[in-house]
Amino acid sequence: MRNLFLLLALSSSLIFTTESPAGDREDVIANIEQSWKDFALKSPAIDTGHSDGSWVATSEGGFWQFLSAEEFKAMIIDSANIFDFKPHHINVRFVGEKHDVAYAVYYLAGNILDSDRNVVVRNYRTRASEVMVKQNGKWASIGSHYSPLYGGSGVVFD
Repeated sequence: MRNLFLLLALSSSLIFTTESPAGDREDVIANIEQSWKDFALKSPAIDTGHSDGSWVATSEGGFWQFLSAEEFKAMIIDSANIFDFKPHHINVRFVGEKHDVAYAVYYLAGNILDSDRNVVVRNYRTRASEVMVKQNGKWASIGSHYSPLYGGSGVVFD
């Protein structure tokens, strides 16, 4: 009985290690949702990414790229494509001693449009994961990975 009590006490303390300060989960989810709205308008916020840059692997199947915040913003703005995606089923887990690192996984679905908003790629669907850290009180992405979901197209570049 003593061992059972000890096991329950230990396991309950492990559950609380992923808890985050009030509002952080909602802030991370709001950040992800707003980022994709901004990308569809070709106006990503420069402070969405970490000030030191971030690692990105796109769903076109290319290599990892390390991009500064300015390079990432330019990649979205200068692209001939408009990413009209909506994130779904966002799950967030907090790690680190201060719970200042968030790992988020979600799905993206939508269409890729040309500059006239004609559909170039229909039924874009991909799995997404992002690692964010809290920087100056805001969540900033330091890494993201996208891979096509079964039956989805992934990003197609000319």
